[in-house]
Amino acid sequence: MRHDQEHFGWDTFKALPARKKLEHIFYYYKWYILGAVALIGMLVSLAGAIAGNRKEVLISGMFINTATDQPGYDSLEQGYWQYCGGRDDTRVDLVTYRHIDFAEGAMNQEDAASFMVLTSMLAARTLDYIITDQATLAYLQQQEVVLDLAQVFPPEELEGYDIIYLDGVPSALRLAGSAFAENHPLSSDTSCLLLVASTQDAQKGASFIRYVMGR
Repeated sequence: MRHDQEHFGWDTFKALPARKKLEHIFYYYKWYILGAVALIGMLVSLAGAIAGNRKEVLISGMFINTATDQPGYDSLEQGYWQYCGGRDDTRVDLVTYRHIDFAEGAMNQEDAASFMVLTSMLAARTLDYIITDQATLAYLQQQEVVLDLAQVFPPEELEGYDIIYLDGVPSALRLAGSAFAENHPLSSDTSCLLLVASTQDAQKGASFIRYVMGR
């Protein structure tokens, strides 16, 4: 279609069929239109990100040196979100499997990147729990990352859980053989759940443990 903009006035435009009007507009203004669409898309995406950041974080966790499958991760996030009421202004944060070899000089590039994720979350106090294996638990206990579960549970409740004690301290919940492990298959047979000492709200972790144990 040939367009002669010099002789194309408003009266001519009004006389065109609807389809021809659209073709004319797109021919002369397509880059403006495409630019506007892209800008709207960016604004919608930014608004979604801002809205997500404003949501209350119900719990924030990380898998280290043990893993479940993707349906297991999805079930954990969605299940706990619903357990807490399933409100649109809340969310569950989960960092899925990260491998970290804590032995001195043993970290490769991928391990180092995972270690940076862990340490940054600990420093920012945005990590509430870790699901890991017992070897990693022992290392984290030495680094004072692990919260003493006696600080958040009364003795009679602790007695009802399968607790791992390190140096006499109730340090983690053993997951092997639990209903949670049956529903969320774990790659390590020594998988356990610990609460992070630097958490901003230990009661969040306590609530999460109760959910995991079906209480």
